[in-house]
Amino acid sequence: MKCFIGLPAASSVIPLIKQIQVKASELDPEARAVPPTNFHVTLAFIGEIDQRVALEVASMVATMTDFSGSTWTIDRSGLFPRPKVAWIGGSPSEKIQLLSREARTILEKMGIPYDRGPFKAHVTILRKSKLQEPVVLKPFEWPIQKAVLFESLLSGGKRIYRPINLEVEK
Repeated sequence: MKCFIGLPAASSVIPLIKQIQVKASELDPEARAVPPTNFHVTLAFIGEIDQRVALEVASMVATMTDFSGSTWTIDRSGLFPRPKVAWIGGSPSEKIQLLSREARTILEKMGIPYDRGPFKAHVTILRKSKLQEPVVLKPFEWPIQKAVLFESLLSGGKRIYRPINLEVEK
């Protein structure tokens, strides 16, 4: 299983992100739009782990700090040129930074390898992008939800991110 620990997008912000994504796609029509069901903030990317380990990680992620009720202001956009990823985000959020450190600490204590690159909170909106123009014209609040372990899988030739639900998986 290919997995990562992340913050899912609240249903209330998906239409706002989709509007921004449409504008971004108009400016960069050759880019690939990320499906709205895949909008999230990655706290720690793990990669391949087996299902038993994934369930153990999901169990530990369920104990992470819950900042539900808090928000993060999305007020900017940018491009990671190397992976060609257009993103939206905001000023660093102490709460999201803490959650990323918590996620990484869990993985370190469990001895699970993960991407140790610098953390930059963002939501990917386009892949294979060259978008340079700003697309967040009106700031909005991203409700911080409980962190979850996601499985990244191919379904019908498309990449989907599925939260690992401990009740269903057992």
